[in-house]
Amino acid sequence: MEENKKESIPQLFGRNVRKYRKERGLTQEQLSEKLEISQKHLSIIETGTQFASASLIGRISEVLKVSPGDLFGGSRDDVLKEIRAARDEIVNLFLNEINRNAAVLDSDLEEIKRLFLTGKNSNPNDPFGVNAGW
Repeated sequence: MEENKKESIPQLFGRNVRKYRKERGLTQEQLSEKLEISQKHLSIIETGTQFASASLIGRISEVLKVSPGDLFGGSRDDVLKEIRAARDEIVNLFLNEINRNAAVLDSDLEEIKRLFLTGKNSNPNDPFGVNAGW
């Protein structure tokens, strides 16, 4: 999975079905026979192109001997990695916003200093300081 591209739920589900199928040494043909569906249908589910029905999810979990939750979730490490990535993204967005606001405030402060010290507004479009924002 690419770092910036999130997996859809059907893709995650399909990836986990494929993972558990292979861990149990089953081919698509063998699993599809046990599930009483076509191999093509199983292939479409495993690629995440189509989502399985609720009853089929139940049958898959029974045949693969995993909980339905296992089919929807990643490993504990995957979940922790996702949480850390989300945390880092939030922190970076927050810091970027703080830096952006600080730069705007610094610029405004410099403009206020210029106005008071020189009596001149550096904004040629607002020579009288009418739109100085204060």
